[in-house]
Amino acid sequence: MNYNAKLHIYPIIIQLLILLLYSPIAASQTVKSLTIASPTQAVLFVTNESDKSTDFIMRLHEKNAAAIFKQVPFSTTNLLVTKTDAKKLTFSVKNQQWTIDVLSLKQRHAMILFDGLGKPKIIYDSNTYLAAAKSILSNNTQVASKNPSSQYNAQHFFDSIAQVQFIPSRQYAAAIIANTALPLYYSQRKNQCDGTYVMQQFSDENEVETGAIVTTVYEEGKELTSNNLSGGNNYFSKRCYNQFGLIDSIQYLQNSKWSNSTIYRYLPNAIVSYDPTLQTATIDHLNSKLQVVKSESIHFLYQRIDWTIYSYDKQNRINEEVSGRNDQRESRVRYAYSDPKTSDYILRQTFDQNDQLTAEIKRSYRANETVDEFYFKGVLQQKSIVKDLGNCTYENWNYNGHGKLTGKYVQTRKPQ
Repeated sequence: MNYNAKLHIYPIIIQLLILLLYSPIAASQTVKSLTIASPTQAVLFVTNESDKSTDFIMRLHEKNAAAIFKQVPFSTTNLLVTKTDAKKLTFSVKNQQWTIDVLSLKQRHAMILFDGLGKPKIIYDSNTYLAAAKSILSNNTQVASKNPSSQYNAQHFFDSIAQVQFIPSRQYAAAIIANTALPLYYSQRKNQCDGTYVMQQFSDENEVETGAIVTTVYEEGKELTSNNLSGGNNYFSKRCYNQFGLIDSIQYLQNSKWSNSTIYRYLPNAIVSYDPTLQTATIDHLNSKLQVVKSESIHFLYQRIDWTIYSYDKQNRINEEVSGRNDQRESRVRYAYSDPKTSDYILRQTFDQNDQLTAEIKRSYRANETVDEFYFKGVLQQKSIVKDLGNCTYENWNYNGHGKLTGKYVQTRKPQ
């Protein structure tokens, strides 16, 4: 796999967050629209039902569009490359503005080019897509390579979030919750927890309590609140959901005092979560299947961005992750599965930036137990045995590389 085109660190700006919105066009109905203003450039692929194009023509359109996506897999500050189902496209340069009615296009499929300087172009012949877009693609590739360490403006970012008005559908929410690259929704995917659960940490087999006590309340798989008593402090969090089960926000308190919150916003091709207090944000980029294909975590205070690129197999399971910081690739992770039907891996291997194997997790299953063995440079470091006791309760036994018990965690359900 060629990662060079994928490893650029794209600046995060407001235009990327507000381009794909639903805008009201008339009082009686809402029409999907998209507005792009210079200096942003765009390569858009649209379809309508204006004629009866053959399946071959449509497949050719998809093939030639895919060739451009391969060159620019992610939208950037200066360039938006995407398929869109918007029916009205508006482009503006200074005081000039042009509108394209997708439903009025003379062919079923087209590519719209906007160079940020003048009137957008409509390209109908899909065989000319790549040649027509070459100047825009080349210009943005050069800009990205020359400016890998762009500055991130936290205030502009946070202020713009309030303008996002995309309303997720039930189908959209279901796909997001099912995504294995989003651990935030793990309990909802399993849908096993319901009620109040207490997790306690013990030091050894004699069950001498040593660590945290975590009390978590679930409702049909959704985590509502979590209370963590640890080190003499009380850490509390509360999750708020929308009508389809997507998280709107998470509120955090320490010793009964509010400390910070994480706010979530959803777009057709991205999930944005941000914390104005900590000055951090995460953008999860989505593909057409609403799978996370790239995750970017931004720390505005330190002007740092950590990123991960995800690849999936034919069963829609993650089979590879490539991670790094700023413009430097740092590691690669590969997954192996025992059979095509399971979603649980049996091997997780981590390679460094020189593609040398550094760490492994070997997983096995027996009855109601999951056994993980953690290796570093071929040497066993830790072994974990999780025993599923049913109804979202479990015991977790941890051993060091020499077989000595180092800790035990037990989760039980409180009687109703």
